[in-house]
Amino acid sequence: MVRPGGRIYEQREAVAKELQKIDGLSFVKNSSAFYIFPRLDAKKFRITDDKKFAEDLLNATDILLVPGSGFDWQQPDHFRIVMLPEADMLTDAVKRMGAFLDGYRQS
Repeated sequence: MVRPGGRIYEQREAVAKELQKIDGLSFVKNSSAFYIFPRLDAKKFRITDDKKFAEDLLNATDILLVPGSGFDWQQPDHFRIVMLPEADMLTDAVKRMGAFLDGYRQS
């Protein structure tokens, strides 16, 4: 499942491929987890509250993610994506997230 052609591998590759296209995001490509923990450029997006970011994203796109503070991360610059949906669903969701972030500035 975690080798090329395997379900988890393909899901991770789909997420990583689309995340790389989003300006202001960085991440470490994992090798065996079911999630990824991207970092937002908090200054670029003026993010001071990661829960508000998650709520704004949900309201605008119907994409639910977990803010980093949900994992006791102290800065408002991370969020968690669970990579269990099918690869095509993940690709679509991350593309929509990228469109949302294009021009997003937290108010």
